[in-house]
Parts: sequence; C-alpha cells; structure tokens
Amino acid sequence: MIGLTSGELEEILATVTGQDMETPGEVLHVTRTEQPSFLATLLSAWERDGRELGPGLSHELSRFRGRMAFYRDLQERIAARFGDPVTFKGLEVAARYPEPLVRTMNDLDYWVPDEDRVWPIVTWLVEEGWALHSATFLKFEGRLQFLVSMRRQADDPYGLPYAVELSTMAMLADRVGVPARRALPPPCEEPIAKNLVALLLERFEQPFRARDLVDAAVQLDGAPRHVLNSCALAVHEIGLWPEYAELAGLLDAASLEVPRLPGDLRTLTRAGRARRRATAARGLRRPMSFALLELQNRMMAGRSGPIGRRAWRLTESRVSGRTALEAGLVLFALPVAGDHHAERATLRERGGTLWADTPAGGFVLVHGEEIDEAALEGAQAVGGLGGPEGVEKSGEGDA
Repeated sequence: MIGLTSGELEEILATVTGQDMETPGEVLHVTRTEQPSFLATLLSAWERDGRELGPGLSHELSRFRGRMAFYRDLQERIAARFGDPVTFKGLEVAARYPEPLVRTMNDLDYWVPDEDRVWPIVTWLVEEGWALHSATFLKFEGRLQFLVSMRRQADDPYGLPYAVELSTMAMLADRVGVPARRALPPPCEEPIAKNLVALLLERFEQPFRARDLVDAAVQLDGAPRHVLNSCALAVHEIGLWPEYAELAGLLDAASLEVPRLPGDLRTLTRAGRARRRATAARGLRRPMSFALLELQNRMMAGRSGPIGRRAWRLTESRVSGRTALEAGLVLFALPVAGDHHAERATLRERGGTLWADTPAGGFVLVHGEEIDEAALEGAQAVGGLGGPEGVEKSGEGDA
C-alpha cells in the first residue's frame, strides 16, 4: 500500500507547482499560496513523521480534522434520511488515505437525478440551520436541470463555511467536445471509476492540483484488474483520455508508482482528441450556441483574454436570459425573498429577466457576473449563510 511519506508529498507539491523549495517554511508558504487544499495532508504527514508542528499548526490541523468529522456526520444523517444519494469524491476518497493522513474538503457534492428528491433534502438542511446560497440552472435535452448550493457558517468563525451541493446533472464537462450527462455510465457503478471520472472532469475548470495526484494514487494503488478495467471503460465512454494522459504523466513525474489503466495510452489519447473534435464540429450546426458556450467555458475557467472578456460583456448586455438558456449556457441564480414557490422548478420571464420558482423559493437568473438591481423589481436578495444558531440571511450572494 502506498505510504505517502512527507518527502513524497513534498515531491508531489514540487511537481505540480514547479517550485524549488529548500526549507519547511518554503514548503508551507507554497502550499498556502498555491495549493491550499493540500495543507491538511501535508501537516498530518509532518506530524505522523515526528516533525514538531508547534501550537499554531497543530491547532490548524485539529480544525481540518473537525471539519472532516462534521462532514462524516452530516453524510451519515443524509444517507439515513434520504436513501444514500450518490456522492462524488470527498469522504469516499478520504477514507482511502493511509492513516493518519487527512484529506480536507470544501463541500459535499451529491448527484440527485430526481428533482422530487432534491427539495426534501434542501428543506431538511434549512431546518438544520443551513441557508440557500445560490444555484445554477441549464436546459439539457429539453428539460430544466439545476444545482443548488447550500451554506452553513462553521462553528469556528474563522473557518470556511460548510457547503453542500445538490445537482440533478451527473456531469457538465465542457459541453462542446465532451457532452454533459444526466446519468453516469454503467462502469461508474464502481466507486473508484466514478471518483476518478469526477477528478478528471475538474480539469475542465482548473489545472490538476497536488491533492488530485494523491487522490488518484490512493485510489489506483493496489486496485484489482476488474476495477482498473471499469476505470478505463468509464474514461473511454465519457471521452477523458486526454485528461487521464496528463494526470498519468504527472504521477510519473512525481515518482508515484501506481497502476496505469489498461490500453495503449498514446493511441487512446489521440483517438479521444479526434472524437472530441468531431463532437465539437457537430456543434457548429448551431454556431451561435457553440460560440456562446465556448465563451462561457473560457470565462468560467479563467482562460479569456481581453478580447474574450469584451465579447462576454457584450453577450451579457445583448443576449437575453431565455436565449442564453436555450443556447445551453449555465445561468447563475440568486435566491430572493417573497412568495415564489412552486411544486417543481418552473421558469417565468418578467421584464426581460428570467425567474425560477421552486419548492424552496424563488431565484433570479443571470448569465453574467452582475445583475441589474432593477431586474429584481424590489425583491430582496437573501442568499447567505446559515449558522449554528439558525439561518442568518444577508443581502449579498453569488450570482
């Protein structure tokens, strides 16, 4: 079983960041500034290997452990009440870390394909002191899909808020070369395959991180042949060989000896890129939608240059919410106060602005970074954080 010594973790950090670090202070600085999701694992490895952390770092590590304990308890309660909905990565991957290494996480991610199962979970979380923070909506195969983000203030006021995300979509990908999916392919019934695919899909949002290499290593290390076969089938069906090839190269560069997925990787990667180009070419039959999707993908991944940002600002001002939704764009939603309830998520248009009424209340939908207050028509934004003492609403929220 892979041990993940302090030295191995520091080599992973150097591989991903390209930084030359000579002292523990430099390692800590690079981790905090460039790879914060790696900090808990690094500190727990230092502690395990006998390095004196001091009171400050020891307290920080205890907070990471407390955060994971909170999420374990919450996931167990959700599973008991709501039939154990499918999760991605998170605690399943953390359980594979060698003791006593800690893997921290910002949120619990759930896939709940049946809308009627989403809202009871949302209602229960609100009763438990959580608050609706934001949502995203998109139209896929003619049906409205969504992701609801819940937040709760941590007991430690200096800690990151707890978060739960509930999505009716299994995966978004880039929706250009790799289509979105409402359901997971059959090979993802194997948990390691499901979580590897989730890791690879995040490459569309950001570069691979140090924690991603550890996540992949602890899952693939010692995996039996049938599990590796399921992983390969899942990667192939979704079309993620280029992302897997990049990840495998980083694992090799970091000297992590874990099994490769079966198949000729160079051939599969080349075929995967060709398949992706063919899929994107079919999208050109709707050039307006294709262009808008590509613009939004670049903005969301931080890959837009000055021209791209200007084009997106023009899109925000000239393209209506309804047109953006029909084009396949993701619309960001801010919860608002008032009587905006419905039995199911229902869209309505008023004054050129899209609204969504849901069993949890109303949302105003936008496809840009800002919303004109006039579009709210006097409605009060209520997205915020719940707290240990109950729900604490604020006038600010993400849109």
